[in-house]
Amino acid sequence: MIDLLRAEVLKLRSTRTALGLLIAAVAVSVIPAILQLSLAPAQTFREEGVAGMLGAGATVVPLLGLVFGILSMTNEYRHGTITYSYLVTPRRWQVIAGKLVVCFVVGVAVLALVGLLLYVTAAIGYRVRGLTLNVGSIAGDDPAETVALILLAAGLMASFGVGLGALFRNQPVTVAGTLIWALVVESIVFGLKPVVGQYLPFSALEQVVSGALRVGPENGVGLSRPEAFLVSLAYIALTSVAAVYLSMRRDVT
Repeated sequence: MIDLLRAEVLKLRSTRTALGLLIAAVAVSVIPAILQLSLAPAQTFREEGVAGMLGAGATVVPLLGLVFGILSMTNEYRHGTITYSYLVTPRRWQVIAGKLVVCFVVGVAVLALVGLLLYVTAAIGYRVRGLTLNVGSIAGDDPAETVALILLAAGLMASFGVGLGALFRNQPVTVAGTLIWALVVESIVFGLKPVVGQYLPFSALEQVVSGALRVGPENGVGLSRPEAFLVSLAYIALTSVAAVYLSMRRDVT
């Protein structure tokens, strides 16, 4: 299994997928933060504004990690390299499991790096503007727990992307369909039926960090963080098991 993990890391190092994820993550999070810190009037820099600026990276980057997970799996089908992967490792579940682990680590590492860059950017920007940066206002009452949960959710999102990519295989359809589901369909379902919406995959992943959705647990809606974590793992396991089952019955050439 160690050799398989090394092979997956080598694939990422020899392609542009992981590098593209990092560049995109920096572009959609750090660059807007720099522009905001440079151009916004000083009086607009309230504590909640800083939290929102840094929180944008924690919202967008996991979605990029999701796409990264899908691409890491569907690229193999698209370019035909999955045939060699399955020939070298006939137990196909091991190939998918290796990708799940490697993409989880990459998702966590990329978000951690982006978070560090955002913090450094905010610290420099505030110092230049003569303002004080309050770390507690950004990360909440327990910064370590908040950061750990955000990183965990990013890793789970990337792993979920691997499962979806292995299950559906078609790259454009999987990426487009998943993003539409995550950004549109789940919002509609949650708005109409929040009791159902709280158990949908991306809502569950969101609740790994928040512990509840916008309706709030006082209305009987919202999973606890352990519950959301278990639901998220269940979705990853279901998609991965289904992908392995179908891959055993599909021709990959």
